[in-house]
Amino acid sequence: MTEKALIMSITENKILAARFEKEECTSCSAGCAKRNHAFEIANPQNMKISSGSIVIIGANKKVQAAQGIVSLFIPFLCAIAGYFSASPIMSFFGKSISNDGKAVFVLLFLLLSSTLVFAVTRKVPIPGKPEIIEVL
Repeated sequence: MTEKALIMSITENKILAARFEKEECTSCSAGCAKRNHAFEIANPQNMKISSGSIVIIGANKKVQAAQGIVSLFIPFLCAIAGYFSASPIMSFFGKSISNDGKAVFVLLFLLLSSTLVFAVTRKVPIPGKPEIIEVL
């Protein structure tokens, strides 16, 4: 996914940019309420930019791949854990479990994994910075 952003400031080791809410913002040089807060971006290709430049930014490919792997495998592993832990959990309470009961445990563990992924992504910042892909 890519977005347009306006370079707000450039220092020795930090580039701050703000993404546009609307296409009309590309011609605006004044800071308005529609513009988001500035965030730090990276310029790995050392493109020539200056304060006020309009750029296209995107996420680092390695970070996107890691997020994809985590978002696929955590629910998958939790579903497997739900299936195999259903019998021991129910036998702890002195009950036997059917295949329907195992399916319920799989769904419960999938719900748990969704909650876990949601909580982790809100508390742990995503590593890396958005990168400049193109200068407009």
